[in-house]
Amino acid sequence: METSSSRSTSAHSSATPVPSQPTLDGALISPVALFLIGCGAFGGLLFAVTYLIEGATRPSYDAIQYPISALSLGPGGWIQQVNFVVFGALALVSAVGWRMALTPGVGRVWYPLLKAIIGIGLIIDGFFSQDPVAGYPVGAVVGAPTTHAVIHTLAAFVTITAIAVSCFVLARRFAVEPSWRGWVIYTILTGLLTIALIAAFGAANNHAGAPAGLLERLATGVNTVLSLAIFARLLLDQRRIAHQ
Repeated sequence: METSSSRSTSAHSSATPVPSQPTLDGALISPVALFLIGCGAFGGLLFAVTYLIEGATRPSYDAIQYPISALSLGPGGWIQQVNFVVFGALALVSAVGWRMALTPGVGRVWYPLLKAIIGIGLIIDGFFSQDPVAGYPVGAVVGAPTTHAVIHTLAAFVTITAIAVSCFVLARRFAVEPSWRGWVIYTILTGLLTIALIAAFGAANNHAGAPAGLLERLATGVNTVLSLAIFARLLLDQRRIAHQ
């Protein structure tokens, strides 16, 4: 016979929210969220393709030596400025998608927040260009850092830091998702590579002729590859579930 105490306990249990369960699965992600996540993934690809084309076709520009941001200088510099802003806007959009996809569960706050920080940082870099570097643009005088260059550098530092940290946050989420645990090591390695490569870029950037530009491209590129791979996995999950 059920006592009033047991009935009270039962009623309390039914009113208590069920603990958050892993939900990062194609079947549980809405088409809208998936589209927004895809905007961020392909935003990184568009960003890379644009700066690669610009770097290969810009007169007097050495993509191996000069940083990506130097493309914002000189004739045609507006293209790279727009490239920063567009990528930043798409990163902001993807933050909304990731918030939808990761709720409830680990990383539902921090990962979208980091994506938003990345987006804001990129947009700031688009509006505040760096100063000329030795040799580019041709004839430019290298002097004391200007205010807009300092803002650009700070925004770039925050952005790349957020990119690296976001990898570790996402890896933590993957660790509690049974079907995503195989991605944990890859995601952590991407974050570590981002830190190592950008540190190498910083050191090489102070030496004429060093491959600073190549190191920076690798630092940003590893995360773009990871984002595209994750998005591809999400799409495959959607297709698999739809055919079950």
